[in-house]
Amino acid sequence: MKKTTAAWLAGVLVIVTAGSLAAHHSLSQFDTTTAVRVKGTISRVELVNPHSIVFVDQKGADGQTQHWAVEGPGVVQLSRSGFNKESLKVGDNIEACGYVTKEGVDPQQTLSKLPENSKNASVRLMDAELLVMPGGQIQKWSDYGQHLCLGSDYHDFHK
Repeated sequence: MKKTTAAWLAGVLVIVTAGSLAAHHSLSQFDTTTAVRVKGTISRVELVNPHSIVFVDQKGADGQTQHWAVEGPGVVQLSRSGFNKESLKVGDNIEACGYVTKEGVDPQQTLSKLPENSKNASVRLMDAELLVMPGGQIQKWSDYGQHLCLGSDYHDFHK
């Protein structure tokens, strides 16, 4: 009887938490049909949970600067893949490939969890799959999305 009750409770716990985990990793606010590449200079790095954000300033052909918030994995996932506080620094030039928010999605909903001085009304939010690091090496940044940035030979362990 105790084993049956324990198994039943474990099953309910799995079902209850599965929905919140899937919702947490939802890309519904991003347009995953088109990959976008951003090249620029890092202006700020927030290695935080649940998602780290790298702020990148990209100079346009017209000389105007577009501010980007490039969202990626949390601190634990980054450390498992070899990232540390010295991997990305203010002033480094990087390239990110990922998905931008859909029309009408306010990036401030995501950025509101960061310190007050991280907010910028003109920032565009991107969920990135890969980064081209300052030294030129290509680094998988996140494993969520359609994998348009990672190439046809990439194997998604979620499927």
